[in-house]
Amino acid sequence: MNEPEPIAIPERRPNPLIAFWRLIGGGSLTLSIILHTGVAIVAGLVYLTSTTTEKNVDFLPGGGTAQGAEASKDLAQKLEHKKRNTLIRHTPMQRVLSTREAEILLPDAPPALLDVPDISSFLDGGMKVSGGFGKGGSGGGFGDGIGIGGMSGVTFKPLTMFGMELKDTRKIAVVMDVSRSMTRYLPFVARELDRIARQSVLVLYFGCGLITPRGEVDDRVRRTEGEDFATFWQHWEGKASLKMTAEERSRLKFNPNAPMPLEDIYKKMAGRPNTYFIDFNGIYYAWTALMSHEVMEADTIYWFADFQDKVDEPQMEVVRKKLKLRKQKLYIHASTRGRFFEHVKEGLVVPLGGQVIEAEVK
Repeated sequence: MNEPEPIAIPERRPNPLIAFWRLIGGGSLTLSIILHTGVAIVAGLVYLTSTTTEKNVDFLPGGGTAQGAEASKDLAQKLEHKKRNTLIRHTPMQRVLSTREAEILLPDAPPALLDVPDISSFLDGGMKVSGGFGKGGSGGGFGDGIGIGGMSGVTFKPLTMFGMELKDTRKIAVVMDVSRSMTRYLPFVARELDRIARQSVLVLYFGCGLITPRGEVDDRVRRTEGEDFATFWQHWEGKASLKMTAEERSRLKFNPNAPMPLEDIYKKMAGRPNTYFIDFNGIYYAWTALMSHEVMEADTIYWFADFQDKVDEPQMEVVRKKLKLRKQKLYIHASTRGRFFEHVKEGLVVPLGGQVIEAEVK
């Protein structure tokens, strides 16, 4: 009997991708990844187990027993201790205020420019100031100090000129009549101005009239320095005729060999910062000083004059509109109540929310 011939089984060829993976050692890499993943999982479990802590729970025995009462008392003491530590930790350092009343120096910048301390930084836990900084104040007061108190902040004392309060005034500018009968008051006004607000703007104008101009008016504002100011002072505080024409006035020059009228006052004005003058152009255009750019940042204009010079309603209306637009008040101080004093008071001071200063200058 013949044996059957064996059936030849064709050899199965492996997948090319698998063959390539084995060729580059993919099996070893796979095993390594599996081992490292397992180690990472075990390490993570160990870390989580070691860092898990049991949350502390305050437990009080109950039932009204002595043990419960003692535990309650102990817990209350701990809570009080924690509260006291929290308050100490959050209490800010105290600020020491000077008890000496000092002069107030206002900067040249506009009123937004004054830095007012933030009172909220003094307080914690919802306390509020109700007494401000009065002496021996209550409700969160801080003893002696500057200011006039306030509901929720620090305010400065109001400015005063010659003992008269200038309400709602933080920055002041002065317009001064320096006609020959008025110049003798200039040192006193300047000294008082420097006392309350050192180096504030001071504008000098020869006269105090307010009339509508018939032509062009020289309204240039110059600093009180150099030959221009020396020329102005030498002639118009001297003996120059007030009836000179504009052409004649333009030919005036400073003579260093001639005496300087009121020389002491001249030197003080020539060396004072923020001091200006408008060259003589007649006694009726004082509005050039009142509406000048140099005084526009003040919230109060203080005008010292004798109010003897003519004013008219149309020009006062121009001044009134300009100062209202700038939100400026006008205070007037008369060396003597001239014939146009009431006109200026009713036409400018009252509508602009200012006042008349009645105080002796000395």
